[in-house]
Amino acid sequence: MNRVVYGILLVVGVGLLVMPLSVPVFKSDAAYSVLNTNWNGLSSFGKLLYSTGEITPLLAPYDSSGLENFKGTLVVVGPNLDFSGGEIDSLRRFLENGNTLLLADDFGTGNQVLEGLGLRVRFSKIPLTSLTYSKNSDFPLTVDIRDAELAGGVMRLVMSRPSAVLNAGNSTVLVYSSNASMLGKEYGAFPLVVEVPYGKGRIILVSDPDIFTNSLFRENEAFLRNLVSSLPEKTFYIDEAHHADFNPYSSGTMVIRRAVNRELVFYYVLFIALLALAVESGLTGWLMHRFALLLMRLFPGEGEPVEEVVKRLEERGLDGDKLKTILREIETGSKLGGAHGR
Repeated sequence: MNRVVYGILLVVGVGLLVMPLSVPVFKSDAAYSVLNTNWNGLSSFGKLLYSTGEITPLLAPYDSSGLENFKGTLVVVGPNLDFSGGEIDSLRRFLENGNTLLLADDFGTGNQVLEGLGLRVRFSKIPLTSLTYSKNSDFPLTVDIRDAELAGGVMRLVMSRPSAVLNAGNSTVLVYSSNASMLGKEYGAFPLVVEVPYGKGRIILVSDPDIFTNSLFRENEAFLRNLVSSLPEKTFYIDEAHHADFNPYSSGTMVIRRAVNRELVFYYVLFIALLALAVESGLTGWLMHRFALLLMRLFPGEGEPVEEVVKRLEERGLDGDKLKTILREIETGSKLGGAHGR
């Protein structure tokens, strides 16, 4: 084979391994979607998760996705679609197997999950207000972060019309609102982030999904980084199936420049070298010949039909009837002697 051919194989093969890829970019307008780059989306939080571990969006119900077989953290932010009984059962097995649920909600369908799992803890149905706030009273803030790991480097946590966690009981309260807070007619500090043990796993409840949004991400980034770092499993399953207006669409393409995988390039060059050695040394031809012989043994060709043989011998002057008689005697064994018909 011409050396130019080997050169072309090398150039084309290595080029395919290192050339940039153009992949479609999908977005969504759904609130609390990691594909939403608007103020109410979670694209910034999604990037944080991606920089920490692996993320997989869940676009189908839990029981259809096989959630119970997954290993990692399920992230559910701002759900507003109902959860079926099958989904709750799948989620229960997921938690009992030692995994984590991060559920952030205020007035959505998060309480369906808690009720289905047989827990008393709930998200309040009314918003919490506070005399300590950031921009205005719709954005209460707190500095009462009880967990040392979550509090590291955090100046404050800013929310947007949050709810509160009720009936926390013996659960671990990680973050409280300020003492100058009001929930309905009650005053004081209320649980905002709570950890609930469940089977071998755990549930982290956050009573305000807005702290994860792009609009508040910069102010809450330190807290969110600490929260993600505290999760034992760095494989994240993002629930997009419970956003009613989830509508992914393509917004163009993105060019990804791939790093050179030196090991893969080495093995490809080695393959081309071995191919050249086999072809130029004649080894390939010898192998093909042996393979052809093997095929002939395994699949022998059919012999020439008897009728054609008799016809050809008749053309040479032999008696066709006698030839047919001889052939019949051979087939029946009458001319073989011994036990064959003598």
